Amino acid sequence: MSDEIKEYWMENWPKEVPRHIDYDEISLGELLRRTSTKYPDSNAIYFEGFRMTYKELDEAVDKFATGLSKLGIKEDDVVLIDLPNMPQFVICFYAVARLGAIANPIIPLNRFTEILHQANDSKGKVLIILDILFEEHLEGKDLSKMENLEHIIITGVAEYLPKIKAKLGTLLGKVPRMKNWPEQVEDIKCHKFQDILQNGTPINIPAIKINPKEDIGVLIYTGGTTGLPKGVMLSHYNLTVNAEQGNTWATKQLPELEDTPGIGGMVVILPLAHLFALSVAMNIGIFMGYQLILFITPPKEKMSKILDIIKKEKATFIPGVPTLWNAINLDPNSSNYKNKLTSFIACLSGAAPLPAEVKHKFEELTGSLIIEGFGMSETSPILTVTPFPPLYRTNTVGFPVSDTLIKIVDVETGTKILPQCPHTEPYCTEKCGIEESERYIGEICGNGPQVMLGYYNREEATKNALRKDSKDRVWYFTSDIGCIDGEGHLRIKDRKRDMIKYKGHAVFPREVEDILYMNPAVNEVGVVGVPDPDVGENIKAFISLKEEYVGKVTKEDLMEWAKENISAFKYPRIIEVVEELPKSVVGKILRRELRE
Repeated sequence: MSDEIKEYWMENWPKEVPRHIDYDEISLGELLRRTSTKYPDSNAIYFEGFRMTYKELDEAVDKFATGLSKLGIKEDDVVLIDLPNMPQFVICFYAVARLGAIANPIIPLNRFTEILHQANDSKGKVLIILDILFEEHLEGKDLSKMENLEHIIITGVAEYLPKIKAKLGTLLGKVPRMKNWPEQVEDIKCHKFQDILQNGTPINIPAIKINPKEDIGVLIYTGGTTGLPKGVMLSHYNLTVNAEQGNTWATKQLPELEDTPGIGGMVVILPLAHLFALSVAMNIGIFMGYQLILFITPPKEKMSKILDIIKKEKATFIPGVPTLWNAINLDPNSSNYKNKLTSFIACLSGAAPLPAEVKHKFEELTGSLIIEGFGMSETSPILTVTPFPPLYRTNTVGFPVSDTLIKIVDVETGTKILPQCPHTEPYCTEKCGIEESERYIGEICGNGPQVMLGYYNREEATKNALRKDSKDRVWYFTSDIGCIDGEGHLRIKDRKRDMIKYKGHAVFPREVEDILYMNPAVNEVGVVGVPDPDVGENIKAFISLKEEYVGKVTKEDLMEWAKENISAFKYPRIIEVVEELPKSVVGKILRRELRE
């Protein structure tokens, strides 16, 4: 086959954005160093009233790196980081990078068995963990099962709170803490975070030569939808390049962002252990010299508190997910901030489809624009992003970022490049007809400097995911299904594994969900296929209702509406109304749990 890639998107590409960027080959540690040199007195971190400048952050990173080296941590050693969004995470992450070691974040919700798998699979030597997470997930467990673990470093929430808040919060029990920290567990030595910092004075980081393109900076473990989670190997270059790609996309289209480096703010509400937040919130935030506004968890009640912090701290940007924007929309107090968020410029939405009504309401409430991105851990994560208005199109995930290519290949073999769909409507199958649509809809593949090195110790999985073409370009096969529309925008149809076969027809749950969201009573929806001997797979929708419609709208009402608004071969045959849908740590609705 021909490996010629047609860049259909260039006709509508935002002219301000360069198609190619001359990237510096720097490490993640150097990324922070450059910003700290440029903006030493700018605030780097805001955490519950505590502030830290870039100069202070850079020094803390050097101290912690020195302390780790005294524990024997060296190049290519793996350091596990089991911390929520707090200053310690930022310090640890860049300290590990400075040593040429490999940061391996753990989702703070993970339990012992999951932590054990990640520790052993990665051969982790050090675990840095919050005291209450140690108490909840590890205390009393057989830690000798972590075969390579030599040290545990424990820290507490109060360590980086303002002194009065830390003291009163601890006394009143509002700041959770573990009363007795262990000194040793089995053969594993335990240390206090602040002791490691203190041991890093005077600063004495070993001389290390990092190859940004080849050396692993981060191991991110995938969600494990098939089998145990795999470690995605991302180089320093993968991540620093993606930070510059994302930054360039936004700043070149929005001139008002050009004056924000060193003074802007990045809201970090998604968990930093997830690559979306680690890369887009933290790395791009550091790249821009922004203050990282850390939320240890989302507000439990009033989501408008986020808007309050944005106003007070003059935040500029938030990466988030549709459930976050929707939760802010639904808080009646959010309307109090309309026309008052003068610094708030833009948001990047990802991880799940963004319903148009959620986007429009949020933009009207806050004055901030939302664009959408598409990517995954394997692409650092940004692969494509929608342009800002007037080029923005709903129901798309935009164009590949600078120096990035995409192609659509046939699902069966992955060897045939499919042509561009001639249509621009949101639902290609509605316009093209079922048979014709199969000419354009296939698996999405991405190529660029942000594509991973491979899966850690998973040669076969790497071989399946990363494939070279005749021009020696490495393509990541995403397992996502989509097409490139008549204007060059990428449209996601669904995941390969989520596609429903109803009477031989290919039904994409996302399309059904998008239409159901148009019903004013629907709050959240998840659509899955359920086995049925007569039709192959039947189409089932799980729906939660907006508060004002609970008890007033029935599943029969929803079924009637669906029949009237969705094609005969893809409206849901079964509807179940539920209070809440299961979600991942970043707010993505979990179809696999709905299927189970």
